[in-house]
Amino acid sequence: MQTEIFTIADAATVTAGKLSMLGSFDHLGAPSFPTRHSACVVICKLRMDHHDSGRHTVQLRIIDPDGADVIPPAESVIEVDISIDGSGHHNHLWHIQGFPLPKPGTFYIDAIVDGSLLARTPLFVTQGQPPRS
Repeated sequence: MQTEIFTIADAATVTAGKLSMLGSFDHLGAPSFPTRHSACVVICKLRMDHHDSGRHTVQLRIIDPDGADVIPPAESVIEVDISIDGSGHHNHLWHIQGFPLPKPGTFYIDAIVDGSLLARTPLFVTQGQPPRS
């Protein structure tokens, strides 16, 4: 199992197996702390082959600069059934409303599959406006 896409964005949908996302980002700025980011979605597209067939637990963790969970870990179970010569994918979206940001610093967003870290992406949170790229 491999991660093809792992990012945080403003919005995302999956329609007829097609993943559409809008506004991927890795920086947030706020005038003061603690604060909340109104809404976002964490996107994880997994690529699998026949070796990955079976039941898997997928978990999302968001960790603050001190290593504490920002929100309770979100967990779901997926069933994978791929023929011996096939390949498949699974699009997983976690919609987060009122994302708490207790302080500035580097946050980490983790995708954990069957208890093992599969992907990690940083979220850089600063006081003031985020840098423009």
